[in-house]
Order: sequence, then C-alpha cells, then structure tokens
Amino acid sequence: MIMKQYASYLRVSTKKQGRSGLGLDAQRKMCNDFISLQGGVSVQEFIDIESGTHRERKGLLDAINYCKKNNCALVIAKLDRLARDVEFCFKVVNTGIEIHFTDMLQMNTLLLGVFAAVAQYERELTSDRTKKALAVKKSQGCKLGASSCKYKETRSKTNKEVLNKIFMERGELKSKRYLESRDQQAFAKVLRNVFPEYTESNDMKQWIWQSINTRMVFCERMLKIMKDYQELDAEGKLFCKWDFSNESACVIKLRSYLQAFRKSVLK
Repeated sequence: MIMKQYASYLRVSTKKQGRSGLGLDAQRKMCNDFISLQGGVSVQEFIDIESGTHRERKGLLDAINYCKKNNCALVIAKLDRLARDVEFCFKVVNTGIEIHFTDMLQMNTLLLGVFAAVAQYERELTSDRTKKALAVKKSQGCKLGASSCKYKETRSKTNKEVLNKIFMERGELKSKRYLESRDQQAFAKVLRNVFPEYTESNDMKQWIWQSINTRMVFCERMLKIMKDYQELDAEGKLFCKWDFSNESACVIKLRSYLQAFRKSVLK
C-alpha cells in the first residue's frame, strides 16, 4: 500500500525563536500528528524565520514548488503560520497544491476567508497597540530602541579593543619614525662608539641596555661625538636643538634622551 506523501511548512518570526526551537518544535509536532492521523508519511520540511507580513519567503516558495513537482500535500500547523493576510492566504491556496491546516480540518472557501480575516484583524490590532504603547513611552521621555545591557557591554568591550589596537599601531608607527630620524640614527652610532661591547647586534632590541648608562665619563664621550656630528653635518640640521656650550644642561638632557631612545627601541 502506497502511503500518501506530505511536506510540512514551519515559520517563526524571529531568529531568537528559531534558535530556541520552541515554536518550531510545537509546529512540527502538530504537523506530524496530523500526517500520522491521515496515515501518511512526512517526506520534506521547509522552514522560514521571518515575519508573516513578508510575502517573498524562500521556505514557503520552495515548499509550494516541491509539492507541485512531487505531487504531495502541504501541511501547515496553523493558518497564521502561513500569513495574517486574507489576500495572500487565498493566493497560496489557489496555487493548485493540496494544502491542510491542522487547526482547520474541514477547509472550504468560507472558513478560509473567516479564519484569514480574523488572523489579519489580530495582526492589525497588535500593530495598533504597539504603536500606541510606543507613542506613550515617547511622550514620557523614554528613549525608544535602546540597546540592551549585554549589547552595550559587548560594544564597549569591542570599542576598547579596537581603540587599544589603533593606539598601539600609532605608537609603533611613531616609534619607528622616531628611530628613523637622522638624529636617532646618528645617536645609535654614538652609542656603538661609546659602548661597542654592548651594541654588537644589528638588532637594537638585542643590545645589553642595562649596561648602557649615563655615568659622567660616558656622558662626556657621547656629547663630544654628538658635537662633532653636528659640526660635520653639511645641512646643519643634525642635533640642531642641542646647545653643546652648556655642558651641565646637555648632561641632564642626554639622560632623558637616552631613556626615551631605549623606550622607543624596546616598545
């Protein structure tokens, strides 16, 4: 004995309902119970997760085409799962496929029209109530469409991560430009001259920085070489902000200068 074939169509309005599966499970049970009662077999299931006001639904269109192609009946748990729109309900019913609603076992044009009209009326009432409630809230000074606490927390965390990344990239770029300046390149040569045993590596990050210090004997040698570089520079721009005639001021400045240079290298 050949069992009659049925396809099921399920619909929920929101992604949250779709993820929870509660609405879909209830509809699936109603459809399967109906198919079992008719002695048939379920061969395919189609699902939409969107509002019933949308007419161009992929799941519904696929269900109709499948039933036409395979000559099977379509089962829908409730009329409002198809739509809350009289015109659209009749349009689907008139596609030529056999269609059943588990909440309306005896279907005819009169009953379909009445049930569809009631569903549409409920939709319009719900929409009207929602608009009025929102209008009252707005008149009370409430901000509509506010983000949830969880969304704000996630967004805030994301913004902080993005900003930290931007600041880090800017800091790295600034350090790179700083080290690539003529003064810094010349200062690196000064350090190689004064501390050759601690600056052997081509990678300045590998230098033995804890041994590179500003003791007076080293300060005098560094300042002398820097002054020579300044005098030999044809453009007259190298270490142009340094006044080597004021030795005590230069020593203080050199200590801060070396610290800033080391920080940029190791960043």
